Amino acid sequence: MTQRVIGYFEADVLSLYSSNPHKYTIDTDYFEGELKTSAEYFEELDTSGKLDEYIRIRFGYHAKSDGGLCLAVFIPDLANAAPLEQKKWSPFIVKDDALADSDERFTMWFDRNIQGSWGVKNGARKRLTAVIEKINACCKALTGHPLYSKVPNSSVTYPSSQNTHSYEDSHKNLYGFLVDGLSKRCLLALAEKRQRNILEAENMKPPTLLRHVFTEFDKESQLHKLLSLISTERGNSSHGVRISAKSCDAFGLFNRDLERAVESFELLLNLIEQEFNVSATHELSRQEMMQYLPKIVDGGIESDYSICQATQMVGKTVEKVWFGLREDHVQIHQSEALFIQFTNGELLAIDTGSNVLNIADQAKIRPNEFHVDLNLTWVPAPSNG
Repeated sequence: MTQRVIGYFEADVLSLYSSNPHKYTIDTDYFEGELKTSAEYFEELDTSGKLDEYIRIRFGYHAKSDGGLCLAVFIPDLANAAPLEQKKWSPFIVKDDALADSDERFTMWFDRNIQGSWGVKNGARKRLTAVIEKINACCKALTGHPLYSKVPNSSVTYPSSQNTHSYEDSHKNLYGFLVDGLSKRCLLALAEKRQRNILEAENMKPPTLLRHVFTEFDKESQLHKLLSLISTERGNSSHGVRISAKSCDAFGLFNRDLERAVESFELLLNLIEQEFNVSATHELSRQEMMQYLPKIVDGGIESDYSICQATQMVGKTVEKVWFGLREDHVQIHQSEALFIQFTNGELLAIDTGSNVLNIADQAKIRPNEFHVDLNLTWVPAPSNG
């Protein structure tokens, strides 16, 4: 098993791990996937001294000549797994003569992961994640709320078996994001911005409200046909007694649906960008910057603290800014200092304070050996501002 770079295994082997989501994560896309120990389980293994049970296996896909699906596994990853883990895979081995002559997915995986060609574009699932992130960033800039409460992630998995049940189960996961995750609050705010007077808007289900807010996407549009399909297939998976599974190209059909989703949401994104003069790239970058802003907690600030003077800056115009290292003093820490001068002649000086004098003896340092920096995070204005 370890004498070759690529080995082939029935895709059903993933069911050994998908049934234990607290221990393993499976991230799949059109041509590639990764199985690995979850962060939570990794901590358990680390605590119990069993890190040799950690697993990370990268794989692609290859069609079989009988129409089935198998995994193309990077064998060095499997060889690094514990011997007991390797034994689990042995019954699922697929011989080379059982493979179809060619498979686009395998070629893409091989080119990117074995040959190192990054000219291969991401699969449909990752591209769907990217376009939803952009839509969310634009909507947050426009309304203060994302269109979707969650962005499709690795829990949206491609079918591992070629049958209708596996196809329906994949849509069940997708439903939680693209249908159930639609924000009515965001849609109502967008309706107001688009001057849409929608009767009974508050009582509408989000997919219906989406259609009324963006009338460009009516019932016959690909977007709403897709959302309807996802709802139907999710219902087949979750409600009542399921009819018997039938053989089908579940993987290919699900990828077709994801590609249609990418195309539909890209059209929605373009509409939002053009109508509201907003840049998705700019807003996504801005949202990412804002994640690194310090978080302020309740309490801890008294009304006589010097930081309260910062409110006096409101409404004033900055004329000049300068900064540098504060003059060194033996009994206090080193620090940067920032000066802001306003057009009305007022001047604000900002430097730092600390309790270093209280801990200097215990830490066996001189107070001025301790250095405090000012950390500024500059977030640009919204693109439509």
